[in-house]
Amino acid sequence: MAASVFDSPLFAQLFNTGDAGRLFSDSAAIRAMLLVEGALAKVQGSLGIIPEMSAAAIHRASLEIQVDPGAIAASTGENGVSVPGLLAQFRAEMQAPEFAQHVHWGATSQDIIDTALMLRLRQALKLAETDLREIIAALAAGAEQHQSLPMPARTYGQHATPTSWGAVLAEWGMPLCDALDQLEALREGALFVSLS
Repeated sequence: MAASVFDSPLFAQLFNTGDAGRLFSDSAAIRAMLLVEGALAKVQGSLGIIPEMSAAAIHRASLEIQVDPGAIAASTGENGVSVPGLLAQFRAEMQAPEFAQHVHWGATSQDIIDTALMLRLRQALKLAETDLREIIAALAAGAEQHQSLPMPARTYGQHATPTSWGAVLAEWGMPLCDALDQLEALREGALFVSLS
């Protein structure tokens, strides 16, 4: 039996994570960390912190090079984090030591891990927004269509004052509308770049 239902061929479909689950795979984590390294180099090159030629080479390589999670598993086990092994593999794959020496300039492993997580959370929020909009639209359509369909309301599992199925659907949609309204503030106030 797998250690997690998400890794189990037998049980994985009971808890299908869909597109959001792919954002939190090992491959996605590595891809996001490489994107952070590339963006860091690009900015540092534009500011003259590292040579612009190195910055351009690092940025381009961060978009092109693929690092297999299994290839850095031993290093991750030794270091407790994946960044040292990722950097060693990335630098080797660049095959340009004169440029690769400037990879990760001034950053910590935690900076890369945290910022890469923010990139993936930004995408997860976009997926959540798409889902919320679809659910709200379906609830709104149902609320309009069934606004006059009577039904008993419920309180403590018992019948209460009559209501309509449309009113129930509208009530289910209200907190989702609130959540949708708060997404922009969440994006602006919580998705931080780390560089310490």
